[in-house]
Amino acid sequence: MQTQTVNNIPNNTASKRVISSVAIVTALVSFTMLFATLMLGFTIYRLTSPVWPPQGMRRPDLFLPMLSTIIIGLSSLIFYKFENALKNKELKLPYLITTIALGAGFMVAQFIFWQSLKAQGIFVSSGLYPSIIYAFTWIHAAHVVAAFFMLIWLYAKLQKEAELEMQILRTENVGKFWHFLGIVWLIMFITIFIL
Repeated sequence: MQTQTVNNIPNNTASKRVISSVAIVTALVSFTMLFATLMLGFTIYRLTSPVWPPQGMRRPDLFLPMLSTIIIGLSSLIFYKFENALKNKELKLPYLITTIALGAGFMVAQFIFWQSLKAQGIFVSSGLYPSIIYAFTWIHAAHVVAAFFMLIWLYAKLQKEAELEMQILRTENVGKFWHFLGIVWLIMFITIFIL
């Protein structure tokens, strides 16, 4: 029995592409709603506060959030180069390894940032403003940890998977999640730490 093809892709790969694309888009829409809800709450709080930051509070030092922004931006750029190389039938695993290392670096920077907040006397219990900072960064970090393990899973799968279309499919889906987290962090950095 001959396998049907759609655009020169075996039928089973085409159906896997549709199913996995719908799954990742559904997950990203859910995550977008979560972060949008948090951002809406923050915006309402910010607009109704007579002074910013609230009285008695000070802004956290920008060095570590800026470093985190640079790290996650670089990781997204390098992963994008990895995706393009794979589409050109080149499996450049050093790009993926660098992305994984930068993801770990981002998490280390976040951990140091939380420690620096405590050193500055900014605790979750210090009020609504610090609890917003912790909530945003903790929720984002939880998603980064999930994406980090997806990157490691992708690395393991690419070592074994021989079919290029499946390699591309897996890479695209993990990439959508990784790039999404980079965009969310950039929005958080600008709205929470800069404005």
